[in-house]
Amino acid sequence: MKHLLFTSLALVSALTATTFAQTITPTRVGPVSQYGQLMTGKNSQGKGQIYGSCEGVKDGAEVQVRGMSLYWSLMPQAVEYWSEEGVSTMVRDMNIQIVRAAMATGNEDWSNGYKGYGSDPTTQMNLMKTVVEAAIKNDIYVIIDWHSHNANEQTNSAKDFFSKMAQEYGKYDNVIFELFNEPTDVSWNTIKTYADQVVSAIREHSDNLILVGTPRWDQNPHAPIGNEVNDPKKNTAYTLHYYANSHCWSGSYDWSDPTWGGDCEGTKGEKAMNAGLSVFVSEWGTANSDGNGNPDQSRNQSWQDYMNKHKLSWANWSASYISEGTAAFQNGSSKTSLQYTTSGNLVKGYLSTNPTTYKACHDVTPESSSSSVIAIPFFKSNDQFSVSFANGKLALESSASGATKIEVFDLLGNTRLQKEESLSSGSHLVDIGALPAGSYLARVRQGANIRQVRFDIR
Repeated sequence: MKHLLFTSLALVSALTATTFAQTITPTRVGPVSQYGQLMTGKNSQGKGQIYGSCEGVKDGAEVQVRGMSLYWSLMPQAVEYWSEEGVSTMVRDMNIQIVRAAMATGNEDWSNGYKGYGSDPTTQMNLMKTVVEAAIKNDIYVIIDWHSHNANEQTNSAKDFFSKMAQEYGKYDNVIFELFNEPTDVSWNTIKTYADQVVSAIREHSDNLILVGTPRWDQNPHAPIGNEVNDPKKNTAYTLHYYANSHCWSGSYDWSDPTWGGDCEGTKGEKAMNAGLSVFVSEWGTANSDGNGNPDQSRNQSWQDYMNKHKLSWANWSASYISEGTAAFQNGSSKTSLQYTTSGNLVKGYLSTNPTTYKACHDVTPESSSSSVIAIPFFKSNDQFSVSFANGKLALESSASGATKIEVFDLLGNTRLQKEESLSSGSHLVDIGALPAGSYLARVRQGANIRQVRFDIR
């Protein structure tokens, strides 16, 4: 028997914050308002990509967002930017579209700094919440990153953490969950066993995009081909990490690993995408893989060309002023005043080509097309008109009467139901038919009244 889990989307001021215990309202129209929830999908050639819920999965609608990764939440030179002011300053000065919150997960204890989640969960949770809420206010995406090399040994802690995060923030389109930063030299089956359990905990509360690490420091994104993570929402991507001076984007090395071969990291990424997997570059650096060295501009540009060609979203390591060649800021910078290193200036130049203005997708008018895939615009709610679910039917309450248009979409933008009825004022139950298990969006229009409800059928 299928069960309905429903949540009404209260869309305030034409922005996409959802309503539950606490509503966080964006202060600008940014990439999240324009693209909506990020989700995996395949183009017409079967290549895995990332799309937005506003336009759905169709050729030409791939979404690429670019921004910064915070450094581990341990050092004062890094935690400076785990703040609303730090995130807002990067939005203003660097034009970021996404921020990655790389939370220390274990018993780390940095001298004159902070302790990891295993030792001090309250402080780490508060740091994460600060960044997530700052991202929502700025209408950018945020990656909640379990920044561990041995997350498979922290399964229960990770499940508990992500369950709390998904319950509190999982209805915001801004939020992306990254389950396992850079697994060491462990098997894909080990990673998958861990990820399957954490995905299940998240899916109790959210269908947002999930990122899963791949073997050997996220340099084998092709490893899950034919053995993907079990995700009932089919919204999981796999991470590719690189450091420009240390890794290659095309071809192969002059050596071969007995398990993973000798292909370049970029070549492995293409293999994954061509097999239908979606890939996300949740961390990359301008210099050496140990964080040191000087950025090689030629190698960095080649990697940028690679990511732009494949529409890969990315977060640069790192938004900090620690003494590493890949740190973006100089010593003396603060959360309200950024002074850039060589690396930071290079990355700021790449980010300068991000859009500077956005158009909320509720203003987008779908173009005429023979395709069944259309855009799903969002609308302001109207207090005179309410829509909910009851016993598998659409429940309407209205003080008006007249022609009522009812549409149901899946989250890929496909129309699953479209009907029009003449309804009087009062209460009505409308049959939406039998739908397979999945996530849906119902949109109801009656005159000037427009209301949306998102729900899951399990």
